[in-house]
Amino acid sequence: MENKIPKNWVECRFGDVAKIHNGYAFATKDFRRDKGVPLIKQSQLNGDKVDLTKCVYLDEIFLETKKDFVLKKGDVLIGMSGSVGKMCLYDLDFSALQNQRTGKAVPYSETLLNKKLFWYFLSTIERILLEKGKGLGVANVSADDIEDLVFNLPPLPEQHRIVAKLDAVMQKVESNKQRLEKIPKLLKRFRQSVLAAAVSGRLTNKIEDDNLPESWKIQYGKDVFEFITSGSRGWAEYYSEVGKLFIRVTNLDFDTIKINTIPDKNKYVTPPQNAEGTRTKVKVGDVLISITGDVGMVGLVENNMEEAYINQHVCLARPKKGSYSKYIAYYISAMNGGRKYFDEVKKGATKSGLVLGDIKELPIPFPPLEEQKEIVRRVEQLFAFADKIEARYSKAKNILDKLPQSILAKAFRGELVAQDPNDEPASVLLERIKAEKEKLAAEKKGKKTKAYSIEEKPLKIAAEKKVKYKKVKK
Repeated sequence: MENKIPKNWVECRFGDVAKIHNGYAFATKDFRRDKGVPLIKQSQLNGDKVDLTKCVYLDEIFLETKKDFVLKKGDVLIGMSGSVGKMCLYDLDFSALQNQRTGKAVPYSETLLNKKLFWYFLSTIERILLEKGKGLGVANVSADDIEDLVFNLPPLPEQHRIVAKLDAVMQKVESNKQRLEKIPKLLKRFRQSVLAAAVSGRLTNKIEDDNLPESWKIQYGKDVFEFITSGSRGWAEYYSEVGKLFIRVTNLDFDTIKINTIPDKNKYVTPPQNAEGTRTKVKVGDVLISITGDVGMVGLVENNMEEAYINQHVCLARPKKGSYSKYIAYYISAMNGGRKYFDEVKKGATKSGLVLGDIKELPIPFPPLEEQKEIVRRVEQLFAFADKIEARYSKAKNILDKLPQSILAKAFRGELVAQDPNDEPASVLLERIKAEKEKLAAEKKGKKTKAYSIEEKPLKIAAEKKVKYKKVKK
């Protein structure tokens, strides 16, 4: 595919302008947990900030003995394994050391290149590697993989304009993301406030105190449910790739009474033809409750439910005929309803979950049947409103998540800021960078230990030892 860029830009390899410098494999025996020089691993790379929460430290002596792996403020870091392309700008005012799978992008000239532009470019390499067919299923990416990537080099003044524009735009994107991320929490609180009003009588009655309406009567689980059970252990032998749905705690949730049936997360069984298979088979109207781990999550078996069975961590509570299962399910899922009761039952106890006896003693306030139906109607009407907002949120989040890469792609095509014909062409800039690269290579070569001839070597050794050396006459 033709690489269309502005005429004063130049296409090159990323390795023509910078080198990816790999870190060092420091020995775990040298790690400290409390103080010293932080060792920057991939787990510390967190966008434009370094996260030292779970950092390990090394003795300060390594700042002298491993000078090539010392990090300073402004260094551009990139993850080289696992989550390839994880990026970070080292933002701290003190030195750190570079771990072996943390790469550092080192420009051949810090005056001819804007390092922040590297950071923005490298944050696109996940997409670029995918487009190249490299794929991100691989465990590692090498320095050569990154240095071989095509890099569209802008003139130096335009580099600064691009970075300034990207900084401003990305800040707005991040600000909008933060505002958008408040919506799920607001919707969760909204749904719970609806349920709280519903099960306290406030949704259908004018109440000025905390007392239930006089027409509401409290009954207990043992009087409401004709059958209460849970699955048993030993279902592993009945697991199968296809078969009947096996409902586990992962199929339930706090924020809905719908049973989550996600194909790639479901477990299936070929149920046994015995009492266990019959006892744990769900029926329409059954209320399912998580009784271990996150207790109190609720699911209601509705008409469109496929044949399914429960495991040992789920309670099946079957309401008596004439009971309105949907109202019961909503009551149990309310924070001031069944969940409050379950929290009180667990509080101060050593048990890790609920027992079936707890479900039998669950108090449930019942309004007249017609009011139960009206409560459910109003709850679902308000929940449908929340669902519409959630759908809009998901759509907006999807767009916003893709926006940074779209903006970056536009930036590296030369479409984000205007070009200035007075800027020095990038082709000239690239030649100057190459000259710096050659200069650095020559300096590095010059630092290598000089090789001495057989005649010269004794003289060199003597000079280092500050002793006189007499050349033996032949």
